[in-house]
Amino acid sequence: MPDRPRVYKTEGIILRRRNVGEADSIFTVYSDDLGKFDAVARGVRKARSRMRGHLEPLTRSSLLIARGRSLDVFTQAETVTPYRALREDFERSVAALYCAELVDRFAAEHAPHDGLFALIVEAFDALQEGVAMHLTRAFEIQLQGMMGYELQLDGCALCGAKLPEEDTLLSPMAGGLVCRSCRGMAGAGRIVSVRAVKVLRYGRGVDLASFAAIRMDETLDHELQAVLADCIRYVLEREPNVPRYLDEVRRMTGEQATPQRGDITYNQK
Repeated sequence: MPDRPRVYKTEGIILRRRNVGEADSIFTVYSDDLGKFDAVARGVRKARSRMRGHLEPLTRSSLLIARGRSLDVFTQAETVTPYRALREDFERSVAALYCAELVDRFAAEHAPHDGLFALIVEAFDALQEGVAMHLTRAFEIQLQGMMGYELQLDGCALCGAKLPEEDTLLSPMAGGLVCRSCRGMAGAGRIVSVRAVKVLRYGRGVDLASFAAIRMDETLDHELQAVLADCIRYVLEREPNVPRYLDEVRRMTGEQATPQRGDITYNQK
């Protein structure tokens, strides 16, 4: 087997950063050809760093990277798409960070998934253009499918029976919708409305901008958010950080608190 090149080039989305030492940062990147990986940028927090600004989370960048003994090292970075309008709006930044966190948690190291990079770019592009933020529901549905956790929505996840058009149990343990006969074997779940079932089915293959164009009232949005959060929690065996962070901000008294741009990030624990 030929040796890996000492220096390689790729294009990727910066998912997150964590600072180390006085001036260095480690960045988690997802690229189409390499999948998810970490690399360190030496001195990137210094004011004169040439890579400063090109490695911000939620940025699409062209990267030159050198192999390292324990961790590869960024040697050059150039912004492809800054997503500046997205990152300057708090709510849309949180939506994009939520998508980034899901990719970070679902994707294995150095394991590219067909279509995932395109899905991230599609989500960021749509958020940049100002579409409705409930597109994240379609992102959740499609991401789970890509990662091997596709929800069974066309028939009973346990027996395969055709489902009548009625409010139906969705069980994360069963992997989807469950008929009345199988409810006792399905484990915990939520009864979802006929409207929610139709939207879940629609979200599996449609482009995100088309999904965002659906007229979504608050009741339906909360229903979809809750049931998909159950499914993601079941797979990851934990709550994602970004929704909890947003809830904390919204609980702040009186005013709509808007963190500074540099504070829009998350720490994976």
